Amino acid sequence: MIRFALLTLASLALAPFAAAQTVVKGDWIALGDVAPVTGDAATILVGPAPPPGQTLALDPAFLVSVAKKSGVILAIPLDKPIWVTRAGGNATPAKPANVARPANTTQLLGADMQDAEIIVLVRDVARGHRITDADIDWAPASSLRANRNGVADIDLVLGMEAKRALKSGQPLQSGDIRQPALIRKGDPVKLVYASPGLKLIVDGQAQADAGKGESVRILNTYSKRTIDAVATAEGEAHVRR
Repeated sequence: MIRFALLTLASLALAPFAAAQTVVKGDWIALGDVAPVTGDAATILVGPAPPPGQTLALDPAFLVSVAKKSGVILAIPLDKPIWVTRAGGNATPAKPANVARPANTTQLLGADMQDAEIIVLVRDVARGHRITDADIDWAPASSLRANRNGVADIDLVLGMEAKRALKSGQPLQSGDIRQPALIRKGDPVKLVYASPGLKLIVDGQAQADAGKGESVRILNTYSKRTIDAVATAEGEAHVRR
């Protein structure tokens, strides 16, 4: 199904390299293979690679859409297809069956980013506040610099927690938010020791904030020792085994 969906968005054909082109070796095309991104964004899978020795014409508007769903804003030309060739084989290039369709002008993400939109705060947000619809809105992007770490997917924002105090009008960056904390510094915590056939619960005090699955130091109020634990529920942490 993935291969079929991709082929409806990009023409699979043998073609001359008149536009942007890249060569892949594996079974999949990653965003870093076809766009100027690095880090975790480069590992986002775009779709299956063409058969060995053949070439796939990717619609750049499709790449922008894939990246946006993962919270990445791309600034790439949208008027030419991106050719992806899989290494191996001896196929001879031929004219592509279809030329990539141009994107809607409201979605163009060129160098000036004038028509793109980003998520901004409409009011001041305190540290630890959970982001809601009432806190955010869309605004035209002013520059690539302002959007490099911006969060473009609203689903990745709602319900998240502000890491620090944020100002109204500020573009929301990926580093500004985190999973909601289940444990907060100074709060009482149930410290759970568990092993096969044994479960012991003692009172503790959190030494830092922590979201679900995050490591946190807990002061055992009985032994007065600080222990590494993992936040598992609100007000509860399990000792690392």
